[in-house]
Amino acid sequence: DADVAAASAAGAASVFAPSVGEMWPEAPATRVHVGGLGDRWEGASRPAHFDGVATIVAKLFGLAGPSLAYFGEKDFQQLTLVRRMVADLSLPVWVIGCPTVRTTDGLALSSRNAYLSPDELAAAPALYRSLLAGKRAVEQGDTTDPAVVAETVAAALAREPRFALDYAAVVDPDTLEQPEHISAPVRLLVAARIGPARLLDNLPAEPPAPDRGGLPL
Repeated sequence: DADVAAASAAGAASVFAPSVGEMWPEAPATRVHVGGLGDRWEGASRPAHFDGVATIVAKLFGLAGPSLAYFGEKDFQQLTLVRRMVADLSLPVWVIGCPTVRTTDGLALSSRNAYLSPDELAAAPALYRSLLAGKRAVEQGDTTDPAVVAETVAAALAREPRFALDYAAVVDPDTLEQPEHISAPVRLLVAARIGPARLLDNLPAEPPAPDRGGLPL
């Protein structure tokens, strides 16, 4: 009901909201697995999670037909996986990433934030600040070693003892693999627990342009 009210307030004329029984009249025999992209990071922490995501999203896209689909960049691995699935299966869908919406202190908006106490909520922006520390290390040219940048993120987060780090990673934004060296734009990923909630966040980072000694490009 809340989703329908929000859609109506945004100007939606109709909402497609089938019941579980309509979507799955019987247990599906088919599962969609996006190899590689769905196996690491969140996939390693939550086995089979992305198989469920890919299966239900593929079915939704099949029902919707040619369309635009909007996914938040906060769940960056999910966005990347859905884009790859659409490309691999030649689905007539244009997947659009929406910038992460944040509070004034940087905390990414998420339904999971509702599980936090006032004290935990006040501490939660440390997750964003840890990513900023890694982003500065990349963009100021402090290091080109992704492992060092990931350690920078982890060390910054460790200053807030209420967080328990799950992973910090520096990845290629298309493959989600860690590059050997940072020589092109990367994505910084972090996941950590605070209180009863497990929070995710990410930021893009780009190394400084190489010094060509004043020579024209």
